[in-house]
Amino acid sequence: MMNVPFCQPRNMKNALTIDVEDWHHDAAGLQDGAPNGHESRVERNLRRLLDLLDAAGARATLFVLGEIAERFPALVREAFARGHEIASHGDRHRPVGTMLRREFRDDVARSLARLEDATGSRVRGYRAPYFSLKADVHWPGEALAELGFAYDSSVLPIDRAPGLELVSPREPYRLASGIWEVPVSINRYGFWNLPLLGGFAIRLLPVGFIERRLREFNDEVGPAVVHLHPWEIDADGPEMPSVPRPIRALKRFGRRGLEEKLGRLLGAHAFGSIAELRAHIERNS
Repeated sequence: MMNVPFCQPRNMKNALTIDVEDWHHDAAGLQDGAPNGHESRVERNLRRLLDLLDAAGARATLFVLGEIAERFPALVREAFARGHEIASHGDRHRPVGTMLRREFRDDVARSLARLEDATGSRVRGYRAPYFSLKADVHWPGEALAELGFAYDSSVLPIDRAPGLELVSPREPYRLASGIWEVPVSINRYGFWNLPLLGGFAIRLLPVGFIERRLREFNDEVGPAVVHLHPWEIDADGPEMPSVPRPIRALKRFGRRGLEEKLGRLLGAHAFGSIAELRAHIERNS
């Protein structure tokens, strides 16, 4: 495992990543279609985000479920035509730990076929549903290398939040398989290591606080990897009755203000895709 030195100015470009899944995909057992007759909302939600990015002149990496690409290939083509990187979020929204190696490889291969058919372009990046690829489990990285991926962005450098210890570097590093791991950004805040640059934190916390954490990460580590989901901008979206009420409340909190907060972040900081960040990593490795 090799750490990568960063030598960027303070106003560096960060990576914005969007996990393109529908409102119901976080509910176990409901990955294959919206329940109770509810319509899909991923098209309208993703287009709102794409319009916001266009207005700011920003680009992102979209980790798209194969299931979404199968149902909405025109949406994937549109996002790609707008200049965004298309990457894989697997075919179905299944945690890596629930699959055998063969099942995992088949799932990711199906997603590759759907995404590359939609865009006509090679897919180089992967992110596991639920960030379920663990730093100390090596076979998924080997399978991704076999499929021709250049990088993974699934690892949370903490086992759970809040974290007293890191389980992987906070900066990008090479896996034993040869591909790059571009971990989700984790901030050091007091005694804790916390995920303060994701959709939940942006919805929950004041935008000025998020901006300070972003600048701190840039100063301490380098370009940050910020992540969110299309459903997080959807204040009027349906709820999952099978999800416990406290979890439903957390998933809904702050959605109405996310667009304004994200617009402020996009206006004050430079954002691009992981493909752009990866080029910088490889130049400085």
